[in-house]
Amino acid sequence: MKVYKKIILNKNDEIIYEDSYDYEGHWSFCGIHYDFKSTRGAKAMEKKAKREKKLAERRAKRQAKLGNKKDDENLNKIKVDEPLSLDFITNPDKGK
Repeated sequence: MKVYKKIILNKNDEIIYEDSYDYEGHWSFCGIHYDFKSTRGAKAMEKKAKREKKLAERRAKRQAKLGNKKDDENLNKIKVDEPLSLDFITNPDKGK
């Protein structure tokens, strides 16, 4: 049986170029051999998942760092609901 790897025909269906080999065996063993183009979609999805995982780790790390700073910032802020007293305004250590 003749298996074609590549064949080029002109407009009159005449063979210009052919690359083939003779094969003796079952068709199931003569299957598709994967190359870069056939696995491109899967590789792109893996790359995207890896990138998203890395970004999520960066965000979590950044939130962990900023979370501590936000708690410290909230302690030093003046609350709107409380009236200001003279002691609070004049004593610098009172807010800490």
